[in-house]
Amino acid sequence: MTQARATTDDTLDHPRIVILGGGVAGLAAAIALARRGLPATVVERDPAPPDDRDPFMEWRRRGVPQFRLPHGFSARTRNLLAEHAPDVLDRLRAGGIEVINLFKRLIPEELWRPSDDDFANLWARRAAFELALRRTAEAEAGVTFECPAVATGLSFLRTPGEPPRVTGVRLAGGGELPADVVLDCGGQRTPMPRWLAAEGVRVGADVQDCQTVYFSRYYRFTPGCDLPKTAVATLRGEADGISYIGFPGDNDTFAICFEGPPADEDLRLLRNTWAFEAAACAIPDVAPWVDPSNGVPLDGVQIMGGHHNVRRRYVEDGEPAVLGLLPVGDSLCTTNPAYGWGAAMALTYAFTAAACIGRHGGDPAAMAVAYEDAVGREADAVYRESAAMDRARIYRITGQDVPEHDRAEMERQRLIAEGVASGVLLDVELGRAFNRRVNLVGPADAVLGDSELAVRARERRKDFEADGTPTATAPGLRKVIRAARPGATV
Repeated sequence: MTQARATTDDTLDHPRIVILGGGVAGLAAAIALARRGLPATVVERDPAPPDDRDPFMEWRRRGVPQFRLPHGFSARTRNLLAEHAPDVLDRLRAGGIEVINLFKRLIPEELWRPSDDDFANLWARRAAFELALRRTAEAEAGVTFECPAVATGLSFLRTPGEPPRVTGVRLAGGGELPADVVLDCGGQRTPMPRWLAAEGVRVGADVQDCQTVYFSRYYRFTPGCDLPKTAVATLRGEADGISYIGFPGDNDTFAICFEGPPADEDLRLLRNTWAFEAAACAIPDVAPWVDPSNGVPLDGVQIMGGHHNVRRRYVEDGEPAVLGLLPVGDSLCTTNPAYGWGAAMALTYAFTAAACIGRHGGDPAAMAVAYEDAVGREADAVYRESAAMDRARIYRITGQDVPEHDRAEMERQRLIAEGVASGVLLDVELGRAFNRRVNLVGPADAVLGDSELAVRARERRKDFEADGTPTATAPGLRKVIRAARPGATV
């Protein structure tokens, strides 16, 4: 597919643009900028993807700790690509990535609405998704890669009475790339705040620890598997205080993920294959998926912890902290990866940043303010929602009393969990509300904005409470995990 190019709106001279990070946010930004006639250089510390080899197993992305962990590519992700880069969707389909509308598959066709088409999402591993973006960016004449290359800091022009203005990106080895605009796509562990602090520039931030760690493993369906493969997307629950969730992937792959608090000693054992497989086999909902007749492991257990919800603020009261710098993706706002919002928001920020550079590239202050005005409210919303869901989980699993200041929000989160989420398969309107929320088809904080919907959620919650708390599917799971240790005695 030939993608039409847009022209810049009111900028006569092209700014020199450097993108720090060649992940989802950086690649999407590079594509969007090139299609506005704005060349960009992507600085990426990891090697380029291998040619004609499996990117999941062979692409070394040490700079992306979550690269081989499961990802959710929501309907919003698909919708944004359809609008801004449909040729990426073409590459994904050609690579075996399916577009699935699970909501429409779960409800009778006579209940479908045209708006339900917005719930179609992508079933892919991170490697396959990022590879499609990378190959698309590489095909753009306006995109240049410095790869592998490591950025070590920024250079600035200082004018009395004004914020420092970016003039370049310093590279390991002593080189420097001149830059009028830098997009920080360095992810949740971006060094940018530290670099700026060394220059006397403070970046405000809201931070809340997710207090969670993930253990996951990918599998490939066997040719003889007779499980309904789409059902892995609905696989989720809790056993003996340990949460589990299934993730669909591309080309007949899927992942099983366990999640819990970092201090949980039994949970930490899941880093070992023997413990992970013992836990999976002990949970009736999960066991069929890891049965060797249905699924063959692709790799070992992948682990990631240290998660925080973060909302960084580069513009305060209409004043940019630094000129010529836009944070994109997790560099701006990080949410708990369990909620699957990262890729969708990365694309949202990337495409918006490209538009703001196109309009205001010659005026860095106006560019920064326009960008914050365009994305700030939603960044606040996804941060608040992710942080609130995490607090609700933490209060529940630790048995803490909810403090007075948080009771109203925790009551709202309970209504969403027990009234909306539990009614997904019982009430089509609650199902739509749930899908709008998890897919970010609409504001993250608007799930209960409709008064009639709130009434339905409260009615459903009464039924949920009357049914009682579901019995754990594997109450002895922790004992099973400990007993699986080589040499252990029961």
